[in-house]
Amino acid sequence: MRRFAAFGVATLALLACAVALTTGATLAAGAPTASTGDSSAVTDSQATVTGTVNPQGELTSYAFQYGTTTAYGQQTGLGSAGSGSADVPVRADLAGLTAGTTYHYRVIATNASGTTVGADKTFRTTGTAPSPPLAPSATTGGATVGDGTATLNGAVTPNGVATSYYFEFGTTANYGQQTPPRSAGSGSGAVSVSASLSGLAANTTYHYRLVAVGPNGAIAIGSDRTFVVVGSASTRLGLFGHTAFADQHGVAGVFVACFGSSGCRGSLTLSRSGTQLGVRSAYSLRQNDGGFVHLTLNDLGRRLLRQRGTMRVKAVVANALARGQTATKTVTLIRYSTHGLKG
Repeated sequence: MRRFAAFGVATLALLACAVALTTGATLAAGAPTASTGDSSAVTDSQATVTGTVNPQGELTSYAFQYGTTTAYGQQTGLGSAGSGSADVPVRADLAGLTAGTTYHYRVIATNASGTTVGADKTFRTTGTAPSPPLAPSATTGGATVGDGTATLNGAVTPNGVATSYYFEFGTTANYGQQTPPRSAGSGSGAVSVSASLSGLAANTTYHYRLVAVGPNGAIAIGSDRTFVVVGSASTRLGLFGHTAFADQHGVAGVFVACFGSSGCRGSLTLSRSGTQLGVRSAYSLRQNDGGFVHLTLNDLGRRLLRQRGTMRVKAVVANALARGQTATKTVTLIRYSTHGLKG
C-alpha cells in the first residue's frame, strides 16, 4: 500500500483522491485493495486486461499501468470503482500495441486513504514482432520547486523520429499520475523539455521520471528522481527594537520574532550604505517564538563600530521556509563593552 498526495494537477490519467461517501450506516473506510486479473481478446495490436478492486467504503478510482517492462510507462484512463465495500471487477481495453511483443500490466487503485497496486502480470500479442524501431532517448533532469508547485525538467533526443514526451510523478516510485503529452519534434539532437505541476502537498517527497514515446511503441524511460515540496509556511517574520548590540568580539545581536503555524529558518545580514558588515547564513526559530539572532561582524563592521561607537545599520532577515519572505529594519548598532572591540 502506497500513498499519493498530489491535488489539482492536470494529467492524462489523474488518480484522484476523493472524500469518502456514505449512505445509511457508515462504511468501514480504508485504502482500497487491488488484484490484477487475466488478459483476454489478445490480437496483434489489442488486448483486454482485468482486475478486482475493493473500495473499502471510500470513493475509489482505478487504472491499468502497462508497458514492455516492469517500468510500465503507459497508463489507461481513469475509471471509478464506486464507494462500496465489496470486490468490484474492473477492466480496460488496450490498443496500439506492437505485434509479437510481451507486455507487463497491473491494476492501480486509489482513494482518500491510500493507493494500492496489484501484482505484475504479462501477455504476448499475436503476430510477428517488427524490426526494432528507431527509439528516442530520455534523460530525467532536476526540478524547480515552489510553494505547492514544481517544474520538472529533462532532455529528449528524438533520434530522427517523431517523438512525444510526458512526466510520470507521484509520492512513490509507482507514480500513478502523468502530465499531458507534448511533442519533442523529430530532430537528431537533444531537446530540453519541461512540465509544470501545481497543487502539490506541502512537506511531501515526490518521485518523477521523464518518458519519451516514439513510433511503433518505442518508449524510452528516464531515471527516477525526487523533489521535496517545502511547506507553504503561514508565518510572519518580525524585527523588533531600535537597538542592536555588539560585544568586544564583534558579536552583534538583533531581536527576531517568528509568528504563525510553523517555524522560521534562514539568514541574517547587516549592512551599511549597501556594504555588507556581517552575515549569519543559518538561524532557526520555533513557531510563535523569538529571540536574539547573533552574527559576527566582519573586519569592516568591527573597524567602523570601533571608530564610531554607534552606527545605523540595515538588518535583513530571511525565512527560507516561506520562499521570498524577508523582514527589513534599520537599527542602531551600539558597542556596549567597556573594553572596546578587539582587533
